[in-house]
Amino acid sequence: MGLVALALAASALAGCGPTDPARVRAERAAQADGDLVVGVAWPWETRTVGHYAEGLEMAVEELNAAGGVLGRPVRLVRADDGESVDGGRLVAQRLADDPDVVAVIGHLNSHVSIPAADIYERGGLLMVSPASTAPELTRRGYSRVFRIVHDDEDVGREMVDLAADRGWRSVYVVYVRTAYGEGLASAFETAAIDRRVDVVGRAAYGADGSGLEALVEDVRQARDAQGLDAVFLAGVPPEAGAAIAALRAGGVGAPVFGGDALDTVELLESAGGAAEGVYVASVFHPDDPRPETQAFREAFEARFGEAPDSWAARGYEAVRVLAEAMERAGSAVPDDVAAALRAGDVHGVAGPYAFDDKGDVVGKRLVTAVVRGGRFEYLETGDVAAGPPAAPVVATSSVREDG
Repeated sequence: MGLVALALAASALAGCGPTDPARVRAERAAQADGDLVVGVAWPWETRTVGHYAEGLEMAVEELNAAGGVLGRPVRLVRADDGESVDGGRLVAQRLADDPDVVAVIGHLNSHVSIPAADIYERGGLLMVSPASTAPELTRRGYSRVFRIVHDDEDVGREMVDLAADRGWRSVYVVYVRTAYGEGLASAFETAAIDRRVDVVGRAAYGADGSGLEALVEDVRQARDAQGLDAVFLAGVPPEAGAAIAALRAGGVGAPVFGGDALDTVELLESAGGAAEGVYVASVFHPDDPRPETQAFREAFEARFGEAPDSWAARGYEAVRVLAEAMERAGSAVPDDVAAALRAGDVHGVAGPYAFDDKGDVVGKRLVTAVVRGGRFEYLETGDVAAGPPAAPVVATSSVREDG
């Protein structure tokens, strides 16, 4: 860089000052050398189930082995938000204050992502969420906030479609008493009106798993009074697993189905045998026959010795989506990358991604899995061989995810 260019850059940085972090970050991101630093905000200490970290790691290894992004190596920096609003704000501010960070992947929980997103936006950072599903996240007019998963309204519609396709016309809604549970339950109920699925009752349990005995009694009363085809569960393991076990132990044998937060081995562990026959929405399943999915599965198994789960796919996708957008933009400047994400499809292991003006993913389908033989079994689109409802069983073991 010549002396004139150095003087101009120094003048720009001095002129923007601490009140214009977006401009400082853009200047750093436009440099042609050094690591491309991406923060990964997540509750690393408390959420250890699943292969999210392995998915992130494999994506970075592949990119750097091929020469990096824009000729620069990618480096991830972990930050633990503790699943709390205060922890998320602290993490977000720390990442926003680091001018070398060009993007953030995170967070898990919507109640953490929403206040953190405001800090990233003001700090000029690009945010890609692999997990937070609350519609509010992308409805505040932000220009650099994206998510690679469906929001609760999309999941609610797809789960109503599943119920209608399987002939479950009378559905009881069970939800955890959190913003996530209430949001997904309401989305399901709204979508049910259009498909003529009748919601025959609604009951909540506490985020700590309290209130399950009364909830089971409410479900039984609705079943006895007007019939019951299925139970929709808007919850997060491990408490969601305890709710399923309580329903089965209480004699409720109707099929149970729920959103993509249930798509984790933690559900199987916490519900025990009671999880058999439960249907879940999923952003990914390793048995999906699409070529891109199978190529990812083969690479992951070769690297780690086991099949990837949906969390491995989410971590991998988040890194690759960012990388492809940077290459398309020819820049790591957050505003340029955001424009590239909105400009057209980027490719993932579960199909192509496109984003609308709000930053929501569009044109990407969910898949459905059912627990059979103690594992999640992929269901082909249109597969309606539901089989008999799971028999009531009592979970013999219980071990201690949002949208």
